[in-house]
Amino acid sequence: MRKKISNQLGAQFLLSNRYYFIVSKFIQEMENISYQIASGKINKELLKEIIISLINEPEFSESLRLKILNAISEEQ
Repeated sequence: MRKKISNQLGAQFLLSNRYYFIVSKFIQEMENISYQIASGKINKELLKEIIISLINEPEFSESLRLKILNAISEEQ
């Protein structure tokens, strides 16, 4: 439930700041990684990089994809 609320709050923040063009992509991508965030595999720095990429780039760079893959593949 918390993941859905945080995704909705993130989408509302984007709408409030007139980032209309990215809201649906944001919701979709954050749904894909929200479990990894909740489990602590994706830290604040990587999350920041993901959100900046969502806003500024048409798709994740290869290096960011590798960072995400490495983060979710690590044993904790």
